[in-house]
Amino acid sequence: MSIESLHSNALFAPGSLPASVSGRNTHAPGNEFAALLEQATRSEAGTPATAEQALIQLKVTQLQMMQGLFSDSDDDEQERQPLFDFAASTPFGLLDSRKGQFIDKYRRNVEPLYHPPEPVGRDQIEGIIDRVARKVQLAPELIRAVVAVESSYNPTAVSPVGAQGLMQLMPATAADLGVRDSFDPAENIAGGSRYLSQLLDKYAGDLDHALAAYNWGQGNVDRHGLEKMPTETRNYLAKVKQLLQSSTSV
Repeated sequence: MSIESLHSNALFAPGSLPASVSGRNTHAPGNEFAALLEQATRSEAGTPATAEQALIQLKVTQLQMMQGLFSDSDDDEQERQPLFDFAASTPFGLLDSRKGQFIDKYRRNVEPLYHPPEPVGRDQIEGIIDRVARKVQLAPELIRAVVAVESSYNPTAVSPVGAQGLMQLMPATAADLGVRDSFDPAENIAGGSRYLSQLLDKYAGDLDHALAAYNWGQGNVDRHGLEKMPTETRNYLAKVKQLLQSSTSV
């Protein structure tokens, strides 16, 4: 669609306006629009909007939206201002006439609820692991191995089943651990490490059981034992233990 096809006259083509005003020079849509503008601006504050005023408000809203789409700066603001001066005084009163945007009162209701964390580097993640390891009394090499296998050190990783972040926490598990944002490296590592520490305590320090439960779920390990671990979990244990062995043998 070309910019010319979005010209304001196209929005006010003959026949698009209410019948009560369509009789005024129907071959000059700009005059019809001006007549409605005059009628709308003369209305007293608090007066219920007529159908004509409601329609003109809708048309102006469309113009304002297009103005925002095709304008890269505010250099022409003074030139545009007269067309939209009346918008804020209409019965709707929801638009900022200068920018064609919702006023702050309404804009704050549509702001994104989630703001992604700032990117973090590998060195920062390593520092978080060291601090958390001391706090939960786990070997930092174990946490590093789990992070490497779970997410390859990608803080925004999401698995096909919905596990999130560096240590791939499921949303329900994260909630139980008090993790509010699984994509925040510090929160994710703290929560995942606490969970791994809890599993080691539950299985009396048995690393195979703890890692299997971390990957496969405690319920599955308790019901079926390690003998019936799926191939994915067997490979998971092998990878984590291999990384752990290589890091501790240096």
